[in-house]
Amino acid sequence: MEKSAEKREARISARYKNVLKSLDNTWHILDDERVPIVREVLDWLDHPDQKLKIIHIAGTNGKSSTGAMMGAILQANGYSYGHFSSPFMLSAREQIRINDAMISKNDFVIYYDRLVACFKANGVSSNHLTHFEYFTVISLLYFVDQQVDFVLFEAGLGGLRDATNAIDTPLLTVFTKISIDHQNLIGRNLTEIAENKAAIIKKGTWVIDYAGQDITARNVLKAKTAAVGARWFDYQQDQIIIANTTPSGLDLIVNGTPGYFLNMSGAFQVHNFSIVLKIKAALTAMGYTFIQEKTREGLANVSLLGRMNYHKTTNILVDAAHNVDGINGLVSAISAWHLKIKPTLILGVLKDKDYHEMLDTIIPVVQRVITVTPNNKTRALSAEELAAEILTNYPNVDVEIANDASAAVSLAMRVRESSQALIVVTGSFYTLSAIQTDNRI
Repeated sequence: MEKSAEKREARISARYKNVLKSLDNTWHILDDERVPIVREVLDWLDHPDQKLKIIHIAGTNGKSSTGAMMGAILQANGYSYGHFSSPFMLSAREQIRINDAMISKNDFVIYYDRLVACFKANGVSSNHLTHFEYFTVISLLYFVDQQVDFVLFEAGLGGLRDATNAIDTPLLTVFTKISIDHQNLIGRNLTEIAENKAAIIKKGTWVIDYAGQDITARNVLKAKTAAVGARWFDYQQDQIIIANTTPSGLDLIVNGTPGYFLNMSGAFQVHNFSIVLKIKAALTAMGYTFIQEKTREGLANVSLLGRMNYHKTTNILVDAAHNVDGINGLVSAISAWHLKIKPTLILGVLKDKDYHEMLDTIIPVVQRVITVTPNNKTRALSAEELAAEILTNYPNVDVEIANDASAAVSLAMRVRESSQALIVVTGSFYTLSAIQTDNRI
């Protein structure tokens, strides 16, 4: 019996692997036809998006942290939730989760086959959707069948041409901080980037904005909200005070009430938490119930792979600070800890990011840098190129090159002054995905 189960599992794994290999990984970022195509597929499938209470989340930084916090609070208060997010770290299935559990390989293949049958019935081929679009649509079908109470639905890139924009009016449309990123793809300046992201606002949705949003971006969001007939959710900002900050997390006082512990480090997470409290307030106004003690419990249990993950036994911090804004948040956190010894940095970046400014921000707070090549053949800046860049512009910093992620961790543990010296692993998600396979982290 055990052997037949193993054989079945092996068959499912092989099929799942073959399905993933067959999917189109091409980016169609500037293709205006992609969202209408996904919308038509949802029509063929009897609009699964309309059967869900969707909280659509867009922004430059903080989408996944906001989603993880909100999910933990929902679950602690007795609500089930589906979470669609990207990119992934170790498995593509991380993009589709219910109450933090990934979709199984078997379920993914079942929904894939259902989609292919739908395509055949409508006279199109199995490559009618791209990799990201398949995951977007499958997530909606899965969440409907699993009858989740809410769906936290993160936009992938921008908003206008993002596959997630194919959904009908969501319950809430949420914006985290909007800043300069992907200028060559979604906008040349903050106004254009905000306009791209604002395209997800639909008639009848409630719009929730990050309290510290740049006024330029906020004006764009407000104008779009008014233009389409959505509702701007006005809310008195909560007072959140950091009582203590360590690599393990934040002790917070919320509206004068102490005893909140956020199981994610970095003062910038307070900004994401403020958005979460605003989402909770909107849901409360809609008639949903949240208990303070349960909310506190959820906050203490929140976790998110690759975002400010601190490993106490090895004194290693892993954070996907993959752009300038992310690096600023990471550096602020490191500075707030008043470390006695400057950290050792393991860094890998993509060449289409503003890595010059990222380096200007982080190099002054570290002792040395070990460069690695992210696991992305087309977009990675090689470890050698990154090391050369650092040596040219920051001659007082020690620089080493590692052949792979495991070698980088071994080297960092060997060269740091003592186990009291923090090792920080950051940069691209493609760097972190390789690092996370190291069982020392």
